[in-house]
Amino acid sequence: MIDVQARNFSLTDAIDTHTREKLEHMIQNFGDRILKITVHMSDVNGPKGGIDKHCHIHVDMKKLPTVVIEDSQENLYTAIDNACHRAERAVRKSIEKVQTKARNVDKTAISEM
Repeated sequence: MIDVQARNFSLTDAIDTHTREKLEHMIQNFGDRILKITVHMSDVNGPKGGIDKHCHIHVDMKKLPTVVIEDSQENLYTAIDNACHRAERAVRKSIEKVQTKARNVDKTAISEM
C-alpha cells in the first residue's frame, strides 16, 4: 500500500521507517478509502545544501479525487513530517466533504416525502 522512493540520494532504512510510521495513522483511520500511497523524496541541490529536501506524497483513493501534497525543507525529516500531516488532513477533508454531501442529499430526500 505504501511505496517509498528516493531520487538523488540513497533511501536509508531509517528514512523509510520514519515515513511509513508517519503515514500509519492515516492508514489506520482511512485505510478502507485508500488504494495506494506513493512517496517520492529528493535532494534537489545535492551537497550544496539549502531548502532542497523535497517530499511528494500521492494518495490514490477509492471513488475520491487523488490527494497530492508536496513540501520542501532544509531537513528531510521535517519535509516528511509536514507532508504526511498535510496529506492526512487533505484525505480527511476529502472524505468529510463526500459524507456531508451524502447527508445533505438524505435530508433533502426526507424533507420531500
